[in-house]
Amino acid sequence: MRAGRVGAAVACVLAIGIPAAACSSSEPDGSGTESGGATPSGGWSFEDDRGVTHTLPEVPDAIAAHSVAAGGLWEYGIEIDGVFGPLRRADGSPDPSIGLADPDDFTSLGEVDSEINIEALAALRPDIIVTSMWDDGVYWGISDEELDELERIAPIVGIRVDDRPVTEPLGRFAELAESLGGDPGRIDDARARFEAASAGLSDALAAKPDLAVVAASGSPSEMYVAYPGGFSDLRYFQSLGMQLATPESHPTSDGFWETLSWEEAGTYPADLILADGRIGTVEEITDLLPPTAAALPAVQADQLIEWPASHAFGYGNLGAIMEVLAAEVDRASPDVVD
Repeated sequence: MRAGRVGAAVACVLAIGIPAAACSSSEPDGSGTESGGATPSGGWSFEDDRGVTHTLPEVPDAIAAHSVAAGGLWEYGIEIDGVFGPLRRADGSPDPSIGLADPDDFTSLGEVDSEINIEALAALRPDIIVTSMWDDGVYWGISDEELDELERIAPIVGIRVDDRPVTEPLGRFAELAESLGGDPGRIDDARARFEAASAGLSDALAAKPDLAVVAASGSPSEMYVAYPGGFSDLRYFQSLGMQLATPESHPTSDGFWETLSWEEAGTYPADLILADGRIGTVEEITDLLPPTAAALPAVQADQLIEWPASHAFGYGNLGAIMEVLAAEVDRASPDVVD
């Protein structure tokens, strides 16, 4: 039972490499409107990370979004009418994808990535659909087969989250929220929490400069080591001083992971392991580890912690993640491996 769930989770993890068709929504109209906010006539305009300017006569009222986008916008007071993507874990607790929000705050349009209830989405009559993306049109939670149908329902606003520090997509989601009428005070408060947490994590890492860290995921048959440059949060943690293992060969899922056998689990010595939370809680992950991984020094030292690899792009949520991470760094011994 558990092995099947882990396999499904890893399939979701690796789905980020599935190519999607180029998007065709809302090309710039040459009217001179400014991106990222209201038009001079009182309408709404926002340039997404494909360089596509979406323009509507009024600020969008009905919004559908993937969970990582919904959780981020929710922080700033934006009401999301329908959410596709994870909301709850198997035990009913909130999924990290929605960040600080309560799952009950949203109407689910399907909690398995790339399996959207199209009829329910269409019934909402959304003005826009918001999600994160890779490259120029690989959307999180939207399959290639669904893309054309979704674009007929509403324009897709994409914020790119790969190959850049997390500060960039966080800033873009905040800009989108502002354009949609988000509360400036809530945005400022969330940003302040993020900045304070960044300083706290930087200080914790500076106190343990030799702490070796690995970010990893896995399936029943394979281990995946994250390439930090592909993940915006890991890239940012590195900029704060985290000594993250960096695979030289990382072809899996368009360069996000290096694939190893579980017999190779010790390839990258680690004092602290960040385990992909899409597989489950720390207790669930630990129970599922094969003997070669369970014997790793970091696991034996109780220095395997959850990494919310799928997380809401809100300043407050990333602040909360870093607060926990700083506490774990404070607790961790840097002498688990030589």
